[in-house]
Amino acid sequence: MQPRTLSQCATLFFALFFLASFKKPMPQILLVVLAVGALSYYWKYKLPLRLDNPTKWLAGAFLLMAVVALPNLFVESDLKSWHENLRLLNMPLVYMLGVASLVFLSSVRVCLNQRYLFYSMALACTLNGVIALVQRIGFDVARVVGFSTIVGFVTLTSAALFGCYIYALHSKQFSEKILLSIAMLLGFVVVLLSGTRSASIAFGTTFVILSLFILYRQKSWRCLPYMLVISALFAGMFVSVHILENQKILHGPRNAQESFSHDLKLYADKNPDSSIGSRLARWQEAWVIVRLSPFFGMSISTKCKHIAEIVTLARSYRDPKSIDCKERYDNEIFNTLAHRGLLGLFALLLLWVVVWRAFARTLDQDPLISLFLLSLLCFYIVLGIGFDPFDFFIEGSFFVALVVMGVLQTRPNPSPSPLAR
Repeated sequence: MQPRTLSQCATLFFALFFLASFKKPMPQILLVVLAVGALSYYWKYKLPLRLDNPTKWLAGAFLLMAVVALPNLFVESDLKSWHENLRLLNMPLVYMLGVASLVFLSSVRVCLNQRYLFYSMALACTLNGVIALVQRIGFDVARVVGFSTIVGFVTLTSAALFGCYIYALHSKQFSEKILLSIAMLLGFVVVLLSGTRSASIAFGTTFVILSLFILYRQKSWRCLPYMLVISALFAGMFVSVHILENQKILHGPRNAQESFSHDLKLYADKNPDSSIGSRLARWQEAWVIVRLSPFFGMSISTKCKHIAEIVTLARSYRDPKSIDCKERYDNEIFNTLAHRGLLGLFALLLLWVVVWRAFARTLDQDPLISLFLLSLLCFYIVLGIGFDPFDFFIEGSFFVALVVMGVLQTRPNPSPSPLAR
């Protein structure tokens, strides 16, 4: 296949991750297509396997993320427990698809049409924002979900929003900045109307870090006026939505009995039946699991066998009989420690470091894609305070696929960037 044709196909394919971000199974489906396509391309053209250092490290980090999920499957295991624990192999399979894609495409270099790619992010923000407005205003949906999950919808939209922001800051066309800004405002509607506190905190934190990082790299205040304007618009939208919800003009995502302070008060009274209380209880239980099985964590079946002991030691106030052993912990660190132990935590931290190094080194070579991947990593890490995006099908598949995209784009390429044409 001609390099130009391959690059055009790659641009269209990776654009689909954003254009279909409102639909639940699409990231998983597209990641499978990517891995199968990589194998088919390798098989057809008999490409040599040339893994440069960044690819080796990324493939190794993905592989380790998959492997560390296996040891606890053999602890207190039998045929019945293996059946219960099969769901623990979901995310390892996602990371193995990432390994396959990186390895079989190790000799492939693409030159994505970055204008079209970032325009697809703008279109995704626009489409998702319209869907969110229709769901909240037209159907009175308390927390907009698109046709996905609440966190999946807001996570993928936030990623597209950061892409629009990065592209707008580097664009020299005023009309392009205006269109991208409109798309960003519609994308921010999803962040606001999702009612997801973790995502809102992650978005705000990443937005500030990204803005400061760009100012630092440019050694100039040239982008500051645009940053201040878009920040003011975001702040105005945030305040406006809260006013409308307080005046009951818009249906709020939570009532007065579901506030952060109310949840903490309930938990202080030994009642974990709230969003925050449930998290605190599960985090205490996760810490007990680490003490009982520090290196490998516990599988679903093992946790079920010891659930009464775990709750007693954690003093989490929950009824052991009401606990679903398949539950997650709504925190990336605690979820990793509980399910995969210290080995899992090492693999997770290694993945973060490897992804950061892989794209920090290409900032001068390809600033747009590199900044986008670094901002995505930052967003996922902060989101991990109240969620576990590296361990969920939608968010995990999306992240793995875009890392592969970044690797294919940032490899040395003699062709000029389409943005520069």
